[in-house]
Amino acid sequence: MNKKIKSSWVKVPALVLATFVVIIASQDAFAETEVIIPNEASDPSCAESGSCFLPGEVTISVGESVTWHNDSFAIHTVTSGSFEDGPDGVFDSSIVMAGDTFTHTFTETGQYEYFCSIHPWMTGTVIVV
Repeated sequence: MNKKIKSSWVKVPALVLATFVVIIASQDAFAETEVIIPNEASDPSCAESGSCFLPGEVTISVGESVTWHNDSFAIHTVTSGSFEDGPDGVFDSSIVMAGDTFTHTFTETGQYEYFCSIHPWMTGTVIVV
């Protein structure tokens, strides 16, 4: 009987460790990437310096999300597609007020171009691998 109790105590730490590993692994599986919309994004000169969205290009894995933070004083959109060709319907934030965020989870591989429909010089790219 004494041996049975000892073997049960050995299983408990192993179970706790396995649970901890699963929790840590799941957090990485649902990682989130952040993109900042800076205050100077309303100025067309941000297109020249590539600073309309920071960073302007992100690479993520399938199932991960990107959250855009509007740190600007102006309203913006995060709309998939391009100003020249128009929205492609993959995602659209609608209006993102100053201080607000928009999050989209990407479920398929590909390269997703996006822009601000209010300030068309603001463009960015999400690459999903």
